Amino acid sequence: MSIIKKIITFRPSFTLRILTGLISVLIMLSVCTVVAISDQSGALNRRATNFNARSVEVGAKVYSLQCARCHGLNGEGIEGLGPSLAAESFVGRRKLVIGTDGLATYQTEAPSKRLQQIGWTESLENYIIAVTQAGIPIRSSNVWEVNHPAFLEDFGGPLRRDQIRDVTAFIVNWSLNPLSDDQAILPPAPGEGQAPRPTPVPLTEAQEAGKQVYLQAGCTACHAIRGVGTQGALGPSLNRIYTVAQERIADEKYKQAAQAAGQPVATTPEEYIRQSILYPNAYVVPQCPQGACVAGLMPQNYAQTIKPEDLDKLVDYLSALR
Repeated sequence: MSIIKKIITFRPSFTLRILTGLISVLIMLSVCTVVAISDQSGALNRRATNFNARSVEVGAKVYSLQCARCHGLNGEGIEGLGPSLAAESFVGRRKLVIGTDGLATYQTEAPSKRLQQIGWTESLENYIIAVTQAGIPIRSSNVWEVNHPAFLEDFGGPLRRDQIRDVTAFIVNWSLNPLSDDQAILPPAPGEGQAPRPTPVPLTEAQEAGKQVYLQAGCTACHAIRGVGTQGALGPSLNRIYTVAQERIADEKYKQAAQAAGQPVATTPEEYIRQSILYPNAYVVPQCPQGACVAGLMPQNYAQTIKPEDLDKLVDYLSALR
């Protein structure tokens, strides 16, 4: 009993406690070193590679919820809202190299031209993290409608730091197969985006009335027109709808779809715009800001809810957008 009592009541000196702690730390470091040296199969490296793959997967979900509305589902950019994040001029071009140890690393084949333009000397990853976390509070271009907001929750945003790291991994992963610059909406070169926008041609009285129809009918919930109402990001942009309509009526795919839907083929942009409002399923455009456009998403009852005279004004207004 005396031995047990001595053990229970033993109070080591401060020096002994320090020595015991140091010895414990040395033992732990030695164990970690032995594990690392004995990792001949590269298991730790493979785990690191798998972790990065999971980070890209999680980042894809964050991107679709938080970033696609301005930068496009495939990173192609959206006119007036945000530039491409998948273009080679931004992410560069890399290839994935798997070492003999099982560790996957990026090998740069072409650096980011955009980062060179703006004088960024750190990595692409650090740039994406910095902008996503803190935003760009100062407007450097007249091309975009809004400044890039801060997404980090510390600054009032919706994302944690780990979510920002994940979405960064997802964006960087586009460098393995980037979009060519002619497939993307690119930002202006530094110093070239400050020119004032051309003064728009004043709308007629009927077109101004049509603009009010556009706002009152709730079109802004899905469509974007620069400087008009809220910037919807479900349906295609209407910034240049008259010009787009001219291209569309010459497209065989449109003609075949309209005929298959039992609708007459529009011969003028105005006819096409009217048809797309009253019979939106006659032709479903292939690409919307967040992916392929879906039939039936646009209301089918505008013929009943919009008066004929208001419809004329709305078509007149949209036809002014060139």
